Amino acid sequence: MEPTPWRHLLMVAISVAGAAAIMWMEMPPDHRSMMVLTMRSRCHRALHSAARRAGRLGMSSELRGYGESAAAGYGLAYQLSRLRDRI
Repeated sequence: MEPTPWRHLLMVAISVAGAAAIMWMEMPPDHRSMMVLTMRSRCHRALHSAARRAGRLGMSSELRGYGESAAAGYGLAYQLSRLRDRI
């Protein structure tokens, strides 16, 4: 049976995940906690900018007179900001 590109990609992904798990377990606890804090900070910043962008998109849609689009933009901004605050 000839390996397909998807099968090869799956094997590579499993190998990389295994290497990452080994690296994580071998890392000292203080490095792990610093890595977690760094990732939380990056996620917080990314969600903040995405919520701000969605809010501004909602405002621009509201000013143009597109009520449904504005509500969707505001709703997305609200959900993103709630997710950001939970992190």
